[in-house]
Amino acid sequence: MSRPQVLVPAVVGAFFGAVAAQQPVGDLDLWWHLATGAQTLAHGLARTDGFAWTIPGHAVLLDQWLGDVVIAGAYAIGSWTGIVAVRALAVALLVALVVAAALAARPRRPLVALLASLPAIALSHYAWTDRPELLGYVLFAGVALLLRFGQAGNERAFIGTLPLLALWSNIHGSSGLGLGLIVIVVLERALAWREFRLRGAIVIVAAFVATLLTPSGPAAWASSGGHFLAPPRFIQEEGVPDLRSEPGILFAITVALVFATAFLGPGRRRAEAAILVPVAFVSLTATRHMPFLAIAAAPYLAVDGPEAISATLRLIGSRSWSLRHVAESTRGLVAELVGVVFAAGILVLGVAAGPRATMSDAFPRDALVLLPPGPGLLNRYEWGGFLIWYAPATPVFVDGRLFPYVGEALDDYRAVIGLHANWRDVLTRRGIRTLLVAPSDAIAVRARDLGWPMLISTEKFTLVRVP
Repeated sequence: MSRPQVLVPAVVGAFFGAVAAQQPVGDLDLWWHLATGAQTLAHGLARTDGFAWTIPGHAVLLDQWLGDVVIAGAYAIGSWTGIVAVRALAVALLVALVVAAALAARPRRPLVALLASLPAIALSHYAWTDRPELLGYVLFAGVALLLRFGQAGNERAFIGTLPLLALWSNIHGSSGLGLGLIVIVVLERALAWREFRLRGAIVIVAAFVATLLTPSGPAAWASSGGHFLAPPRFIQEEGVPDLRSEPGILFAITVALVFATAFLGPGRRRAEAAILVPVAFVSLTATRHMPFLAIAAAPYLAVDGPEAISATLRLIGSRSWSLRHVAESTRGLVAELVGVVFAAGILVLGVAAGPRATMSDAFPRDALVLLPPGPGLLNRYEWGGFLIWYAPATPVFVDGRLFPYVGEALDDYRAVIGLHANWRDVLTRRGIRTLLVAPSDAIAVRARDLGWPMLISTEKFTLVRVP
């Protein structure tokens, strides 16, 4: 691979970062990330939960504490515009890294590199939200790029993955994928190059150590393992890819492009398989993991994709296909510096033009003044983070942190919301005094039938007092 070019990736990244900045703040999980980060900035890391009344004293997962702090710090500096700025910058970096990786694999062919990057851009845009997860995708793209340079013979690139992995381990639990990928790629390189084996072993040991440089220590591995080995499939983003959905269709197209390139192109042999096979396996395990494959595959599609297209056209009788007339990227340090300044201008203008308020109509804002303080509220899962931020005096039943609730708390939540056979027992045992649910939820329908007091009811939420 050639050195990464700057101009095209910077401009393309800035464009998509500016596009991402136009979406108002309103991710369901933003609020608890924001509250956790603000708590850390004010009081230091909390080791036990203080937001929910159903898991008293539960140990807090610290696998994304730094991501939470970044979000809270951005809010402290620039309110909602600060949050949007972090999102825009993260998207710009993600897209720029994907395009840079494709362009490094296919030098002087910016159009080919951009086309090869489109699956990653299209599929990752569903994750352009205000969560540490987005920062995890950025770090994955950086690690994947460095690993490809390492495969090409640049040993310093392998060393460069280590600080990124350490940072990633503090920002998001998806860092387990980075550790696995580094180990596999370094082992593949060691098999091909005997002189590298000792140094490769040192890199692998250092990678394991890098993942332990977190407040969680070895528990960081348990977090990654929980998402990978035993996710609650009834949560949409933890479910297996649904090929009937729009993201699922895009994922299927990406997989098809990779397979078609493998069968019709010249092939990248074992080195390419060392990256794409494990990433493809992880991407198939959950909806939230689908973008990983498209990000990792962009350089592969850039290198072998055109040859695969040529082979396909030859199969159907075409003899005139050629990519010789694809425009070459602008070269020279001055041009690249001008491009970076131009890209920065695009990104700043995009953030400046972005929304300065939250997407409040998606949350039960009008119910906040009626919430009773103290424990006893059962809230919908997706509103938990919002309540943590806006109603700190009323602890939540459940929220988007998910894994602390897996087991009894989440089972009880589903029993009441879905009106399972034991729903009354759960109400009594838990001491549930108030329900904040959707009007269409089974418990809301039953509450109306039973004549329970409706403190407030709209087309989007219902606040019910349990007699």
